[in-house]
Amino acid sequence: MSVWLLLSLGASAAWGVILFVSDRGIAQIWPPRRGGWVSAIWAWGLTTAIYVGLINAGSEAWNLLGWPAWFRWGIGGVALTALSFWVQGRGIWDLGLGGTSGWDVGLVKTGSYAHRRHPQYAGQIVSLIGLGLLFAAPSSLIAAAAGCAALGYASWVEDRALARRHGAAHADYRKRVRFF
Repeated sequence: MSVWLLLSLGASAAWGVILFVSDRGIAQIWPPRRGGWVSAIWAWGLTTAIYVGLINAGSEAWNLLGWPAWFRWGIGGVALTALSFWVQGRGIWDLGLGGTSGWDVGLVKTGSYAHRRHPQYAGQIVSLIGLGLLFAAPSSLIAAAAGCAALGYASWVEDRALARRHGAAHADYRKRVRFF
């Protein structure tokens, strides 16, 4: 197993542990009670490590599965990845750097958040799938699956944290706006 795959899997597992501990009330690590640059650095650092590990692991075993170029460069990998940049970029823009780093920015219900509750995570999940398909390597698909699980779990944990923080306002928002 390559060191790059281990990096991606380790970052995904670290996110999973942090989210589990936070969601179970053992310690409120994510989303933090009060975000700051430290939470921004480690949160974005773990997410970046998922991507770096996936990309490098996939590069080491480029198209080991022998998938056709039209699929990897067209409909599969590149198309999904390009779409994801718009979805997650819009989510990041609408939430702001502070919000994406765990700072309490209130309940954002405008922009892309008027149509889905977690566009940033949805976009990141689609990008991981797209990159996994583009590289067409078992290691990239494993890293993508682990990253998708971690980021999907993060959106679920954040949704529950927002419900606790914003009560009735979040309940109304949940009724009107789909999860992904």
